[in-house]
Amino acid sequence: MSAEEIIQRIVSKHPHISREKILSALDEEKSKSSGLIADVTLLRLIAARHDVETMPEAISNRTLSTKILVPQLYDVTISGRIIATYPLKTFEGKKPGKFASLTISDKYGILRVMLWNDKANLLESGSLKTGQIVRFSHAYTREDRNGNTELHLGEKSNVEINPEDLSEDCFPSLEETAIKINQINEAEQTVCLIGKVEDSSGLSTFTRQDQTSGKLLRFTLADETGIVAVIVWNEKAEELAKTLKKNASVRLVNARVKTNSGHQFELQVDAATYLEVSDQ
Repeated sequence: MSAEEIIQRIVSKHPHISREKILSALDEEKSKSSGLIADVTLLRLIAARHDVETMPEAISNRTLSTKILVPQLYDVTISGRIIATYPLKTFEGKKPGKFASLTISDKYGILRVMLWNDKANLLESGSLKTGQIVRFSHAYTREDRNGNTELHLGEKSNVEINPEDLSEDCFPSLEETAIKINQINEAEQTVCLIGKVEDSSGLSTFTRQDQTSGKLLRFTLADETGIVAVIVWNEKAEELAKTLKKNASVRLVNARVKTNSGHQFELQVDAATYLEVSDQ
């Protein structure tokens, strides 16, 4: 399907959207992707936002970066360093299965990666670990519920661990991925952070509006630039309460920044956050 055909499909389904408005949106997306993604691919993304179906676009023989990924791409190749891994989960239905996820980083940003069924076994077996350099190929992209692009690995996808042609120096270390506490400057962003535990209030229980109970744990994280309050919710709070102690080193990936009632930043840790505790 050509670019013109996609434009006509959008206009046909949504007569109130002019051709000029579509082209303006295209220019904006081209700017975001630094001109590295074809117009027809970006138009498919715009069409998807307006619930207009188009044929998928394949992106072959090119290694992309986290900076230019958008949803609805197929046959994607991308490389990065694993900075977080998450437990395997199962699902039921007509076709039961399992999935796991991890987060990779390159010099442009971070990306969540979903591994389905057999690919999830690579995490469960320990073959994929934090710190490794990986290359994923024949993957596809989707938009998550927060509007972010994520990468999916299915049956036809390939996984290479520590490929010989990729240098570790090309990817940020775990420490380089993290920001300093005094660099937190915007609520609702997600951050990676490393610090030491100053103090902890311990595990506590609260009652939700629907009268169910939940659990939370509060502690203060510090680095050489400042301190920040961290709130951990529910299952993660219970897990952390067993290992958290003063002066322990904590690494957070995808912690969400919130503004508290005192107009100060705090970090929220939920199911989407990776949290690692060590005695170092």
